[in-house]
Amino acid sequence: MDGRTCARPGCRRYADRTVTVDYDARMLVVGPLQAASRQGAIEGSYDLCDPHAERATGPEGWTVVRHEPDRALP
Repeated sequence: MDGRTCARPGCRRYADRTVTVDYDARMLVVGPLQAASRQGAIEGSYDLCDPHAERATGPEGWTVVRHEPDRALP
């Protein structure tokens, strides 16, 4: 944890995930917190807390890809 907070307005939780939006591919990618997103090196990326990252969805017809390496598969 490096002190980054969730990008959602009004949220004061610590960021746990990075969400990257790929407009050309119509895709949202939710994954582990990325160091580069803090520096603005990943265009279209946002750091979110776990609750907001879990609810992240794209517009209708978009694909949402979730990379969750910390969680065991069923």
